[in-house]
Amino acid sequence: MSFLDLTPAWTDQSLTDPRVAADVVDLMLTLGDRQRGTLAVILCDPDDRYRATITVDLPSEFDRLDPAIDTSQLCSTALRPIVAAVQTAPGTGVILALGRPGPARSPVVDLDWANAGTAICHAARLRLLGFYLATGDGVYQPPVNHPLTDQPRANLTAA
Repeated sequence: MSFLDLTPAWTDQSLTDPRVAADVVDLMLTLGDRQRGTLAVILCDPDDRYRATITVDLPSEFDRLDPAIDTSQLCSTALRPIVAAVQTAPGTGVILALGRPGPARSPVVDLDWANAGTAICHAARLRLLGFYLATGDGVYQPPVNHPLTDQPRANLTAA
């Protein structure tokens, strides 16, 4: 799967379909974004269709993929201004996507980011449609813990 698989009318499709959402993430996060380290917030209307993407470049130390970095704090800092804006538009859904350098899968870092993003959206009462990771090797959706049950929600999608 890749952004090349998107139909011309992709903006009319629901991004609750993980394959379509992964292709949109692939389109929105360039290889440069992935090499730099970028957090993308894909905004969707109440019917879960694409409306806009906001990208936040992460600090330069992010590219180390160091598990000792306080992921929750970094994610919270990156999302703070966006959360406030999204909360003013009831019904807006969001997809979070971390573009990062390195290997296709870095389980500790990926899970930390996915769980942090999920918890932040839950606490802010944002409708999170999914969390995706994008590297030079593709896009996938890591399993995340549901904030209410702390149970993993396995949903892996490769793009």
